[in-house]
Amino acid sequence: MFKRLFIILFATIAILTDLAAAEAPRGYSVEGVVLEAETQAPVIGAVVRIGSDYLWTTTDIDGAFSFVNVEKGGWTIEVSCLGYVSMAAELKVTGDIEGLKYLLYENSLALDEVVVTAQKAKDGLGTSHNLGRDALNHLQLSNTTDIAALLPGGKTVNPDLTAENAFSLREGGSTTGNAAFGTAVEVDGVRLGNNASFGEMGGTDTRSVAVENIESIEVITGVPSAEYGDLNSGMVKINTRKGRTPVNVTFSVNPRTYQASVSKGIDLQEDNGVLNLSAEWARAVKKLISPYQSYTRTGITLGYTNTFAKVLRFEAGFTGNIGGMNTKDDPDAFTGEFQKERDNVFRGNTSLTWMLNKSWVTNLKFDASVNFNDNLFRYHKYESYASNQPAVHAEQAGYFLAERLPLTYFSDQVTDSKELDFAASLKYNWHKRWDDVKSFLKVGVQWKANGNVGQGEYYEDPALAANGYRPRPYTEYPFMHNLSVYAEEHLTLPIASTKLEVTAGLRMENVFIKNSLYNNKTTFSPRFNAKWQLTDALAIRGGWGITEKLPSYYILYPKQEYRDIQTYGFSHGSQTSYIYYTQPYTVVYNPELRWQRNSNSEFAIDAAFADWKISLVGFYNLTKGPYNFLNVYEPYSYDILQKPADFTMPSDPQIIVDEQTGMLYIRGAQEEYWTPMDVKVTDRTFAKSTKQNNGADVTRAGVELVVEFPEIRPIRTTFRFDAAYTYTKYLNEQIAAYYQNGWSHTYLPNRSYQYVGLYANGGSNNTVANGKMTHNLDANLTAITHIPQARLIITCRLEMSLLRRSRNISQYQGADYAYTVNESDNKATGGNIYDGNSYTAIRPVSYMDLDGNVHPFTDAEAADPAFANLILKSANAYTFARDGYGAYMSANLSITKEIGDHVSLSFFANNFTNSRPYVKSMATGVGAIFTPAFYYGLTCRLKF
Repeated sequence: MFKRLFIILFATIAILTDLAAAEAPRGYSVEGVVLEAETQAPVIGAVVRIGSDYLWTTTDIDGAFSFVNVEKGGWTIEVSCLGYVSMAAELKVTGDIEGLKYLLYENSLALDEVVVTAQKAKDGLGTSHNLGRDALNHLQLSNTTDIAALLPGGKTVNPDLTAENAFSLREGGSTTGNAAFGTAVEVDGVRLGNNASFGEMGGTDTRSVAVENIESIEVITGVPSAEYGDLNSGMVKINTRKGRTPVNVTFSVNPRTYQASVSKGIDLQEDNGVLNLSAEWARAVKKLISPYQSYTRTGITLGYTNTFAKVLRFEAGFTGNIGGMNTKDDPDAFTGEFQKERDNVFRGNTSLTWMLNKSWVTNLKFDASVNFNDNLFRYHKYESYASNQPAVHAEQAGYFLAERLPLTYFSDQVTDSKELDFAASLKYNWHKRWDDVKSFLKVGVQWKANGNVGQGEYYEDPALAANGYRPRPYTEYPFMHNLSVYAEEHLTLPIASTKLEVTAGLRMENVFIKNSLYNNKTTFSPRFNAKWQLTDALAIRGGWGITEKLPSYYILYPKQEYRDIQTYGFSHGSQTSYIYYTQPYTVVYNPELRWQRNSNSEFAIDAAFADWKISLVGFYNLTKGPYNFLNVYEPYSYDILQKPADFTMPSDPQIIVDEQTGMLYIRGAQEEYWTPMDVKVTDRTFAKSTKQNNGADVTRAGVELVVEFPEIRPIRTTFRFDAAYTYTKYLNEQIAAYYQNGWSHTYLPNRSYQYVGLYANGGSNNTVANGKMTHNLDANLTAITHIPQARLIITCRLEMSLLRRSRNISQYQGADYAYTVNESDNKATGGNIYDGNSYTAIRPVSYMDLDGNVHPFTDAEAADPAFANLILKSANAYTFARDGYGAYMSANLSITKEIGDHVSLSFFANNFTNSRPYVKSMATGVGAIFTPAFYYGLTCRLKF
C-alpha cells in the first residue's frame, strides 16, 4: 500500500508536468533594489519573495535583486532582512519590470508601529500566532514557554528554570488525553522529540533552548499542513537569527535568575555567506533563602547561510547546551547528599533549496537533522538503618535469599537517558497559475528515527541497590523508524469580487520497529482548510483534519515490575536472613494498540473595519484513543515457611534455597545433615500484568476572541482584548481490574484476599469517578502605550480568570455508575450522587476468583461480607460536587526604553499590585491563591 501511494503521487506529478509543459505561458523578468529608508544605502542579503511560497531571491552587494520567468498576474512581493521591519507590496506583472525600489526601516521603537503582542498569521488558512523579536524582547523571555501568556486567554507564570517547562496548546485546563505530549516543538526545523523517552508522557522540556538568539516564534493551533506529522494538539516553530547583525549583548536579572548572552551575524564577504554566532548563559535557583537547588544553561549556536548563483540556498546549523539541575544539601541540613541532572543537548541541521523555476517544478528542498539529548540523573543518597535491611534483585520467578544492605552507606542511583533522533526529508513544490487561478502543490517524503542509547537505570555499586530495584539498560530497545509521504494542494479561486482559498492534503505514515508487534503499522491523516475572503475587511475560514501522535518508549516498552513477597525470615546470632518469592509482572503487548489520533475542527471569522480588528475562532478537538495502561491479573501460588517445632537455629547457619520449590534447607556445620523448613501455608494470590491501551476519547471545545481597538491618538495608546473559553470532557467506561496487595482472606488465616474486582472506571484505581467535565473562561485586557519620539513602549495587562468549574462524573451504559452510601458502611441510600453531600461507592461489574474464572457481580455478592473489599468507597462526601472558584485577577507591567541606537532597557513587574486573593473551592470551601506572586526583572541590551 505504501508503494502504491508513492506511485499515485508521482504519477499525478508526471501528469501535471505534461500539462504544464504543454501550456506553459511566457514568463517575465522582475528587477529592483532594496535600500535603507534613512540612508539610502543598499541592504545586502535581504530576502525578496514573490508570493509567500512561489519565488525568492536575495539582494547582492548593491542591494539589487532580479527574477526571471515570473508568471503573469497580480502578486504580493515581500522583503525581509534581519534587523529591519519587513514590508509587503502588491505587484502587477504584465511584462518585464525594471527599476523597482523598496525601502526597509531599521527596527526600533522610533517607528510609528511596533508589535509587542501575538499576531494572527495574515495569510494563514488555519489558526496560528506569530511573535516577532519586538514582542519577545518586551516579554523578556527566560524560557520559550513564557510566550503562552500572549496567546488568547493566556496567563503569566513567573519564570522558573528549576522546573520542567513544556507547551500544552488548547488543553482546556486539563492534562487528560496527553495534551502536552501531543504538542510538537521545532527549532529551525529540528523536532525536539520525546518519543525515545522512558519517562512519563509529558511535554517536551524546553529549558535547554537558548532564548536571546530567537528571531520569531510561530504557534500553530489550527489544522496543520499535511507536511507536519507526529503531533496532536498543535505545534510551536522557533526560528533563530539568520543574517548579518551587529554585536548584540544582553544582560537579564530577576530575583532567582541571572542571564547573559552575546551574538553576532558576520558577513563573510564576496558571496561567501553569513555566519551567525551566539552564546548564552543562564542560572536559576529554586529558592532565594536556600540557593542550593539550581539550573544552569550554557548554550552555543552556530549557523551558516549562503545562496549560490541566486538559485541554491544552503543553510546549516549547530546548537549545543551544557547544563542541568544541581541539588545539594543545605548546610543546615545533613551534608553529603546531592542530586545532579545533566541536560546536555546537541542539535544539527542542514537544508538545501534549489530554485529551479521550471514549468514542471518551482523548487526542491532537502532537509536533514539530528537531535541528541544527554540526560543523566545521579542521586548520591545517604542511608542509615538500626539493623541490616534485606534487598532482593532477582529478575526471574522463584525463591531467593535476600542480600543484606550495610547499616550505613552512600549509594549512587543513576538514570542515563540519551535520546537520539534522526530526520531527513525531500519536498517538491510546484506553483501554477491560470489568470487569477493559483495552484500550489507540494509533495514530500520524510523519514525519521527515534532511539535511546543511554545505559539506562542502574546503581554504580549494584551491591548497594535498594530493595526491589532492578537495572534497566535502554540500549536493549530497538529504534523506531517512521516513513511518511504527503501531498497537499493549495488552490486559490476568484468568485465574483471575492476570493476562495482551499487546501487539501493527505499524509500517510508507516512505522517500523524491529522485532515488535507494532512493526509495519500504516495510517492515514487527511487535512482540509478553506478561507473565503468576502471583502478586504471580512473573511470566514474553517478546517478539519486528523493528526496522529506516535507513541513514546514509555508506552512501547513499559517498565518490567516485580512483586517480592517475604516467605520466611529468621534471626541467627546478631544477623537476620530473609527468603523472598519473586514474581515478575508480565508486560502484555496489545496487538490492537492504535496510535493516538486527534480530530481537529475549527471555524473562524476575521474582520477589520474603522481601525478595529476582530478575530473569533471556535474549535472542537476530539482526542481518540489516548495512550494509557490497564492492569490485568492472573492467579499464582507460593509457599510460606516456618521453622520445625524441634529445630534449633544455628548461630552461623549454612543456607540453601531451592529457587523452584521455595524449600529452605539449613545446617549448622559441614558434617551435619540439611534440615528442611516446614511449609506453614500455601498462599494463593494474583500477579499483575501491565497492558498498553487506548483510553476513552477526550473532547475539547472552545472559543477564542481577539479584539484590537483603534488607537487613542492624544495618548498614543491602544487596547487589546483577548479571551478564551474552553470545555473538556472525558468518560472512560473501559473495564479495568483492581486488586489491593495486603488485603487478607475473609475466612482463611495467613492468606491473601481471594477476589479481583473488574470495574468500569478505565483503570482509575480506587476511585469512584470515571470521568470529568471542566469549564474555563480567561480574559486579558492590555493597554499599549507607544511614544516613538521617546523610543518608549509601556504595556499594562490585566489578566482575569472569570470562570473555573469542574465536576467528576460516573456513568456506565447510560446510567449513573456510582451510588450514594452511608458514611459508616457501604449500605446504599438511594440519593443523588451529584448532590455534593453524600459518600459514594462503586461495585465491580464482575470479579475474578483464584481459579481465574470471571463471574458477574450481582446484588447477592454485594450483600455478602466476603466481597465487601471489592466495593470501593469515596474518601469524602464531595467527590461529585460541583467544584470551581470565583473570579480573580492580577495586573502586569512591562516597559521597554531605547537609549539612542545602541542601548535598550526592559523592565517587567508581574502582579505589580500584589493582588493575591484567596478564592474558595465550591466543593470543599478550602481557600487557594492562583495569582502569581509579585515578581520583577530587568534586561539591558547593547548593540554595536
